[in-house]
Amino acid sequence: MVLAGSAPTAAQGGDPIAHIHRGTSFIVLVDGAIVMFLIASEMAALGYLGTTGGTAFVGTGIFLSLMIYGGYRNRKPWAYWPAVVILFLASLLFASFAFLYVLQAVLGGIFSGLLFAFLMGWAALGSGRRALFHWHPGYRMGYLRLNPMDTFALHDGEMLAACPSCLAVLAIQPTMLGRADRCPHCSAPLVGEDLINKYSDEEA
Repeated sequence: MVLAGSAPTAAQGGDPIAHIHRGTSFIVLVDGAIVMFLIASEMAALGYLGTTGGTAFVGTGIFLSLMIYGGYRNRKPWAYWPAVVILFLASLLFASFAFLYVLQAVLGGIFSGLLFAFLMGWAALGSGRRALFHWHPGYRMGYLRLNPMDTFALHDGEMLAACPSCLAVLAIQPTMLGRADRCPHCSAPLVGEDLINKYSDEEA
């Protein structure tokens, strides 16, 4: 399993998601730090950071961010979706800054901000992709260290196979597959047109 844009590496200790998980854990840590820095900066500009409530809010946010990072790094089930929230929140903030820099260039003629717009846009795309990857069933099972065999109750004539498009593990009956059969995760066809035509020609 290789995240788009990442270099393929050998699985470490038989763990196919170790490389992706390690990189995503680091991004969760960095994104959490950036989100809290931006929140603290905004509160300081508004004069709230020096108050008891403002300081407690920022301190609690930093503590929760570090706790989520630690739980995600150790593959705790409870930290899975909170980490996704951090990634999505950071992606939205980066995208907002990119949009503001573009507006500044278009309306104010300050074109030096286009470089920052590009960097913010790239960061938003990277964090967003990492967040979306958590809906991949293979990554979810790898994170939870689940054996795909444990999630299926196979009936007579069924076997396990991977979707050719998203690699989701499915229980199928090979002799019953046709053009209308699609993956429940990505909706891609489970049987290629070339394979169908090949067997149709052989039967003819």
